[in-house]
Amino acid sequence: MLWLTWRQHRWQLIGVAAILAVFWGYLVHLGLSAHQAVSGCPSISSDTPAPDCAAAINTLNGLFNTMGAVVAYSNLLPLAVGMFWGAPLLARELEQGTHRLAFTQSVSRRRWLAVKLGVLTGAAALFGAVTGAVLPWAYGEFAPMFPTQPLGDTLTFSQSGAVPAATWVFALLAGATAGLLLRRTMAAAAVTLVALPLVFAGLVFARPHYLPPADRLADGAHMIWYPAPQNHPSGWILRVSYVDTSGRGLDPEAAGVICADPANTYPTPECLDRTGLRQRIVYHPAGDYPWFQLIEVGLLLTASAAMALFIWLRITRRYG
Repeated sequence: MLWLTWRQHRWQLIGVAAILAVFWGYLVHLGLSAHQAVSGCPSISSDTPAPDCAAAINTLNGLFNTMGAVVAYSNLLPLAVGMFWGAPLLARELEQGTHRLAFTQSVSRRRWLAVKLGVLTGAAALFGAVTGAVLPWAYGEFAPMFPTQPLGDTLTFSQSGAVPAATWVFALLAGATAGLLLRRTMAAAAVTLVALPLVFAGLVFARPHYLPPADRLADGAHMIWYPAPQNHPSGWILRVSYVDTSGRGLDPEAAGVICADPANTYPTPECLDRTGLRQRIVYHPAGDYPWFQLIEVGLLLTASAAMALFIWLRITRRYG
């Protein structure tokens, strides 16, 4: 049965594995290049890097921009898994009627389904897990100049840690479920192409609400520069505003008017110390990152388990 599953799906597996090998290799190349650039300029992480760091800074900027583009495109890989692994998995058998032959052989339909789902689910989880390990490592090599983290970065979070493995498994089973219901490979692939982006967009929308955010007031010594990236080293920045001495809330532009600093549109540490303004930061602390990972993995795997159960019951009880 394992050999038959390999024969049926080897080109999908080989094709995706080849694409991933190129993707992983390029991430490693970018990470090593960033490490080399940082090694040539130890002061690159300081506020005043040495003058001879200009070349290293330009190199890191270029590499970081390239990394962002590669990661953005690689978020399409789960769609490929759903369309080219999941959708044909059962739809092709049902469309061509070969499931009837398979179910009359000595191999039970339970074993037939368990092996097919097990092999492809295992491969999806493995490929996703490797992606979730390689990408954060590559980004970590840019940390001296770009001290960001996955929490708060939509594209990076979905491909870091355990989330990619759960995402790939979910995509595979979503495609398989569509194929089981529609019994047509092309129709299942089309539905998967539409449905998966909607699900992933829903996760992005729900992600800020996984946990209640922290809310703190900061003085000039502890403020963050505005505008700040959402994936700030201190955590996922949701909102930044200001509070005056009477407790009245101000948006950054209004606070900047109070500062009356012609050189800066928004408040600076000096302004906060001089005027008594305080910066209000609503954010998810960086330490919440494992919990966000756990919650999203739990959502994806719960949905995946539900689809796997549906497929199992439908195949073992209906088709034959």
